[in-house]
Amino acid sequence: MSKVVPTTDDATSTSQVTDRRRFIKGAGLALGASALTGLAMPSTASAVTATPRKGGVNATSYDSILDKVLATKEISFGVDLTFKPLQYKTAAGVPTGYIVDLANKLAASLGATPKWVEIPFGELFAGQAAGKFDMSGIAATIKPERAQKVLFAGAPAFVESNVVLLKPGFKITSLSQLNSASVTIAVVLGSSQESAAKILYPKAKLKKLANQAALADVSAGRSSAMVVGEFEVADAVKNQPKLTVFKGKPVFVDENSFFMPAGDFAMKHYVDTWLRYETSHNNLAGLWDKYVGNDARKMGLQSVSVTSSWT
Repeated sequence: MSKVVPTTDDATSTSQVTDRRRFIKGAGLALGASALTGLAMPSTASAVTATPRKGGVNATSYDSILDKVLATKEISFGVDLTFKPLQYKTAAGVPTGYIVDLANKLAASLGATPKWVEIPFGELFAGQAAGKFDMSGIAATIKPERAQKVLFAGAPAFVESNVVLLKPGFKITSLSQLNSASVTIAVVLGSSQESAAKILYPKAKLKKLANQAALADVSAGRSSAMVVGEFEVADAVKNQPKLTVFKGKPVFVDENSFFMPAGDFAMKHYVDTWLRYETSHNNLAGLWDKYVGNDARKMGLQSVSVTSSWT
């Protein structure tokens, strides 16, 4: 058990500014290296294809997933239903949650019946590229390297404030204290939190796990902390009251949205238009507050509802 140290607002503020600067600097270096690698790649047919891909699973006769869905009245969604309250299953096994409700609305707008294809989060992007489902039924962080495999919607489905969940009895006064060889941080494999933790806390040991396993690891005290979206904190603390969250501004903020096959701009255009309509009618904000925002704010966490700039 770590020594209990009083928390100071000044130390917290300075630490978070330093962490964000380190994250931005590290991310810039990583992206710069990627860009140089891309420039160095030989221009060969095996590296780049000029032929747009046709839409996903069983869609070889269609120019777009949109055409397929309108013709068959069915749409298959790739999902990982282990992120309550965003996407999870009821006791009866029915998919539900904030983003599942949105996916159901999207399917209904197309007059289609949804089919849920469950795949671990870290395998979703490769699964989309391989055509295992039509498009994602959950939202993921919009990251440049992911955009090499999939096509993201141009508007966010939600904005995720990332915070640090601390194991029972673990007290820190500054997030910089996580950057230590004596600290183990749990992260979801393949997530933006994994990428950020490598930059922010390079000295710490990272445990890359599935979402529920990561939450269980920090709850049991096997990991010192977990970098996590604010949407999971309320339920985690409810189930394990000895867990605490480091209070203050988010470590970083991500925009998350649906994705579809690379090159399928017809489907992207439809999803973009649909998201703009749902946003302007406050449907995203209403659902977010129901599933996430209200509970997160009660805990003193930043939680942003996606709303129209005109409202």
